[in-house]
Amino acid sequence: MVRKRERNLWHIALTIVAVLIVLLFYRRPGALEIPDADQRLLLDWARQQLVATASGEDAITVPFEEITNRLQQPGAAFVSLYQGDRLRGCMIDAFEPHEPLYRNVLRNATLAAAADARFPPVTPDEVADLRIAISIVGELVEVLFDDPDDLVGQLAPGQDGVRMTLEEGVSAYLPEIWATFPDPEEFLSQLCLKQGLDRDRWRREPHPRIETFRTFTFADVSNGD
Repeated sequence: MVRKRERNLWHIALTIVAVLIVLLFYRRPGALEIPDADQRLLLDWARQQLVATASGEDAITVPFEEITNRLQQPGAAFVSLYQGDRLRGCMIDAFEPHEPLYRNVLRNATLAAAADARFPPVTPDEVADLRIAISIVGELVEVLFDDPDDLVGQLAPGQDGVRMTLEEGVSAYLPEIWATFPDPEEFLSQLCLKQGLDRDRWRREPHPRIETFRTFTFADVSNGD
């Protein structure tokens, strides 16, 4: 009896150790935690890439020895450019991680500067006045809902980023956009307008696929710093 209890306790201890090993060494790709030093590296590289893109140059080369283990993990990130309080460009190529985080930041810095259809390409004269924000994207979680009221009740204003997929297209907003559209119904309507659709399209069947995500966002302390 005693030996059986000891074996059970031993199995429990081994299970706990195994779980801890998984948590420590096999973290989910795209996990949001990122140290301050890595934040500074990404912001510095993003600014270098911004300068290069505005000047018509290709992707910068990042010194391999400076790339930390965290930045080599797969990740996806929005890169946003601001001129004062005004958005000047914002892009993400894909929500699903498909390349190292540092490379994805460089890719989306280029896209934000040169491929956001809402704005003309960034010019060299603008670069010094632009603030860069990087938002690392967490896992997409589908929202299952019965009707529009049910959908509205499941959103978390100020916390959820939202991606809306319809037959007509896809649109997404970062959690920061809740500051502009704090009402969930208006938030969803603006996602429809962003696709060039009627503002109430989200209320009608077939209903859109709605996915939420959380982000970890950091930015330049001041322009060019």
